[in-house]
Amino acid sequence: MIKLIDLYILKRFVGRLAFLLIAISSIILITNLVEMIDNFIDAEMNSNEIFYYYLYTLPMIISYALPMAITIATVLSILTYIKNNELLAIRSLGINYFRLTKIIVILSVFISMFHFYFENTIVSNSNRLKNKIVRKYNLDKKNYKNNKNNFIEDINKNQSILIMNYNNKNQTASKIVLKEINENNDVISRIDANKMEWVENNWYFEELLYRTWNGNEEKFKSIKDTSIFLQNITPLYLTTEFIEPDQMNYFELKKFIETKKRNAGNTNKWAVGLHHKLSYSVSSLILTITAIILSIALKNSNVSYGIGLSLLIITLYYVMLIIGKNLGIEGTLSPILSAWLANISLLLVMIYSYKRYVF
Repeated sequence: MIKLIDLYILKRFVGRLAFLLIAISSIILITNLVEMIDNFIDAEMNSNEIFYYYLYTLPMIISYALPMAITIATVLSILTYIKNNELLAIRSLGINYFRLTKIIVILSVFISMFHFYFENTIVSNSNRLKNKIVRKYNLDKKNYKNNKNNFIEDINKNQSILIMNYNNKNQTASKIVLKEINENNDVISRIDANKMEWVENNWYFEELLYRTWNGNEEKFKSIKDTSIFLQNITPLYLTTEFIEPDQMNYFELKKFIETKKRNAGNTNKWAVGLHHKLSYSVSSLILTITAIILSIALKNSNVSYGIGLSLLIITLYYVMLIIGKNLGIEGTLSPILSAWLANISLLLVMIYSYKRYVF
């Protein structure tokens, strides 16, 4: 009897989840299309290029919509059962509320595991391919104006490098600045180069202006070309640096952070992205349990109230997610705490609701 009940609940829940996932993903996609249409026109992109842009965008949209869909599906399922007196009939058999929702929790565990796999394979690869289109047609106007794609790195304690543009296909960069400082943080030398190219496992610079400072005395000279060794700065490293954390999988990010630490670089952004990949996958499970507890606590409410409750839970989660990521990148919170802040907030809501309304 219990197994039949589980299958009944599972079938209804999966149906709602699939419908909501498609509906929410469609809304996000259409909204994005409306926002991007002017950029597509300005970039003179044809329909085939726009198709591939959204083909690569779709996995990210699905990943973003999944926690929303599972929250609403959970609340709607429980409140619908209550409204139709289905739970009352089942409880008459001696089965409590939490036993009835066990199958939904188990499913959400598998969804969380799948979400982690999905995020670190399909989504990261798709984001990388999408980014190529974005950079090719300069679709991200805001980042372009703010030069957020520039690469700035500390090679060691005394040297730093700035690269304005990097072409991964040709392994060339343009508008490069190399600086060297002393123990007092005074600049003692600076190299401005028009171009650098990866040749035989080393960087070959062209059209350099080399300047040195000794107190107030400045000397400079022009150099046509030369090779300069840059520790750990390889084409692979630059390719990784010029993409966002969501364009790398968990293991690529972990390896990149280790390399960046060796260069004494700031790893906040990448460390937050690393922990976010795990915390965001677990969110489906935490949102499901939170939705179950609140639905049972407010079991006398109608379905429309349940939808409002779902939206409130989702809003809380994503607001805390954004706040946490920003605080982590700024260094106000540790990367691991900032990435898990949204989940911790939900856990607190869950514990409070259970003690206040259920226990």
